[in-house]
Amino acid sequence: MSKRNFLVVIDGTDEMQIALQFACIRAKKTEGQLTLVSFIEPIDVLTTKSVSDIMKNEAREEAEAMLHKASSFAKEETGITATLHVKEGELIHELLKLIEEKNDKVTELILAASKDEKSPGPIISSITTKNYYKLNVPLIIVPGSLTSDQIKLLG
Repeated sequence: MSKRNFLVVIDGTDEMQIALQFACIRAKKTEGQLTLVSFIEPIDVLTTKSVSDIMKNEAREEAEAMLHKASSFAKEETGITATLHVKEGELIHELLKLIEEKNDKVTELILAASKDEKSPGPIISSITTKNYYKLNVPLIIVPGSLTSDQIKLLG
């Protein structure tokens, strides 16, 4: 039987930190694995190729830095070395594509809801309304208002 593998989107939001902490607790408790992914959105600015390349490289460096910081947190919390991915393209499309590609490896997608009462967040909104039928793994939505102590109790 393969291990559970928890996928977390690393985007620098407050909610991301909650999702990551929850995933770490679940991975540690189940002797599972962690997969962390960050996305580089397409650049919509009309620029020269060289300027566009510079912007893309800066975005990649920022994504990699966020991933390494999140990976260090996960390693410290769990002892687990996470698998890291940087994907270029529209976030939802690339997220669903990654899950499909890793179908035998990713077992759960963990996201945390926004504290904003108007929307749970763009990723959750898109997946639960327009793209729910494309998701082929369970989606775990962690309340974004949970404290670290509350998350620890859930483990």
